[in-house]
Amino acid sequence: MSDTTSPRERIVEAADRLFAEHGFAATSIADVAAAAGLLKGNVAYYFKTKQDVFDAVVLARQQRLSRELTEGLAPDADAKTAIARLLAQVRSEADRLARFGCPIGSLSTELGKTGDSLQSPAARPLLELEDYLRSQFGRVMTASAARECAEHLLALLQGAGVVAHARRDPAVVRRQVDAASVWLDNVLAQAAQLQGHPSRSAV
Repeated sequence: MSDTTSPRERIVEAADRLFAEHGFAATSIADVAAAAGLLKGNVAYYFKTKQDVFDAVVLARQQRLSRELTEGLAPDADAKTAIARLLAQVRSEADRLARFGCPIGSLSTELGKTGDSLQSPAARPLLELEDYLRSQFGRVMTASAARECAEHLLALLQGAGVVAHARRDPAVVRRQVDAASVWLDNVLAQAAQLQGHPSRSAV
């Protein structure tokens, strides 16, 4: 962490990393404080409960994902460029995914067993990513086809993370991203051919 990072930011960054590496339940406020280089009381000054820390981590993940997908992307970038950027980002995280799994998907899965108060916000970044993909696909195909394509790609990438983590093999992620890139080229080419035939599916 940078020396210029505020104590609050250090807490959120530490919690984000620990939740990803060890899970929410296995991470205590004391763990977060130690990882942030602070006393436990310092964490309580900024966050009254572990739920408050969790909410801040989810928000930080949403903001980071948005930056990764859109920062530096030309306003007139086409759907292929926008979606390919996500694939490149996932590929670059192959080693980390093999070690710890997807931080967004893993947290959503873990907290899916605890009830809506935690599961719903944990799943939000994942569902927002699906919405983003649906909007990109929707620029070149029907709404129903875009929904199917977004679901397919998100499920493929999440599955790649799960299998890579189970095997501790980042090559799984790289192979699946490469396969997804080929699939993306094909489905977008097909959508371009069908633009004059809205009654036909692009999937």
